[in-house]
Amino acid sequence: MTHNPEARSTEAVRLTLAAAVTLLATVTAFAAFDDITTGNETDYTYEYIGLIGCALWLLFVSVRLLRTRHAMLGAISLVALAAAAWGQRAIRPGTTPSFEPHYVATGLAFAWALTLVALLLCRGWLPPPEREGQRG
Repeated sequence: MTHNPEARSTEAVRLTLAAAVTLLATVTAFAAFDDITTGNETDYTYEYIGLIGCALWLLFVSVRLLRTRHAMLGAISLVALAAAAWGQRAIRPGTTPSFEPHYVATGLAFAWALTLVALLLCRGWLPPPEREGQRG
């Protein structure tokens, strides 16, 4: 992070906005998965479109994090996105909670998304730790 107050404020707003949209995407993805697994519809086109939109958002956030000072968060987010994409293919109507690898991968991806929201908020609004040699 920078010591420039204006840049710090811009970074805080950017991270908070990313956290808010990530939370919205996570809730949307959860609702889509819930509808797919418990619904009686024959067509889940809108749910899958929602999942694709959520995946694209997480990909965007992941790449942006990789390109800034949050590379570890970006890398973990890409792994979580890959796990969710892999796990999603086995989640169909009537899927029940289990410890099957696909279901666990999807659950962990949701857990990471919520963790990412909290971390983005913390990194945006908490002051950065002072590093040795940077003191006045």
